[in-house]
Amino acid sequence: MSTTKCLVTGGNGFLGRWIVQELIKRTDYHITILDIFIPTNAAPTDRITYVAGDITDALAVRNALKGHHICMHVASPPHHFPAEKFKKINIEGTQNVIDGCLQEGVGRLIYTSSASVLQDGLPLENADETLPYPKTFIEAYSETKAIAEEMILKANNNSTLLTCSLRPSGIFGPGDTQGTPGFMEVLKKGQHRLQIGDNSGLFDWTYVENVAYSHVLAAEKLVAGSGVPGQAFFITNGAPVPFWNHPRALYAEKGVVASRIIIINFQIALVIGFLSEMFSLLKKMMGKEAKEGFTRVRVRYVSCNRYFNINKARKLLGYEPVVNYKEGVKRTMAHFMTQEELDAKKKAETPLI
Repeated sequence: MSTTKCLVTGGNGFLGRWIVQELIKRTDYHITILDIFIPTNAAPTDRITYVAGDITDALAVRNALKGHHICMHVASPPHHFPAEKFKKINIEGTQNVIDGCLQEGVGRLIYTSSASVLQDGLPLENADETLPYPKTFIEAYSETKAIAEEMILKANNNSTLLTCSLRPSGIFGPGDTQGTPGFMEVLKKGQHRLQIGDNSGLFDWTYVENVAYSHVLAAEKLVAGSGVPGQAFFITNGAPVPFWNHPRALYAEKGVVASRIIIINFQIALVIGFLSEMFSLLKKMMGKEAKEGFTRVRVRYVSCNRYFNINKARKLLGYEPVVNYKEGVKRTMAHFMTQEELDAKKKAETPLI
């Protein structure tokens, strides 16, 4: 019997690395990591192969997919990228992956989507997969992920390609490159006392190992007659918490507890966000670099209810979080504090020139 071969796009990213680890731990698959960047310390093994390639290059994608049985399409740009990049990578890149799978006879395609595909600025309370995509989106990331997901699900066909989509929310964990580092930067700046809104909005944070585990389950369950093909699934820890409780839980692992909280009114924060957007727009019009800063999207993101129902994933995928939220926080901060110690030691040992 031939060994199952699985290709993971974006396999060197934060989530991609965890997916590869889970595949190694829980399956006997041979894994190919397709990524635009292959680190110099990448160590191929008898089960892991590295291929440098850009998913916006159709031929590179097709060549990488040759001989594979499963594709996990994880590659996606981070939230701060410009809209054009989202369209290029999330939409065109996804079409290349679909085409490559069909051309090379890859039987199963799992897409790493996002809970943000339902994000239109309004609260999401125990939202499930029966909700339609919004008619209008408030950011390019959410819109392009939704378009890509719809493409993936429409490509599902029992005789050619079985597909499904996983929608994680608020991924965090060791190796996190966005959320947790952002909160740590807030702490360094002494801004951890600030809070937008009254902290009544519940938010679904999801430990990265749980998201990776859901990909393994999806690969196993993505067979004709299982009810999984052509479906989307929300993936969370199933334990939403008030948004601002999360960074405070992270800080508490470092022994930092704010003695006083400064609350910024939600409506005032929206006005500040609007002014910040106008300032960034003005800079762009003047030909200057303008990074995404404080926006109305972010204000709504941290203030409104945003949590999801995972019963469908439980029923059809057999999904249940393998690491609970509190343990996830502990593991995350243990990693980041160790990294801080190593960085400090390295800096101390570096001779001054």
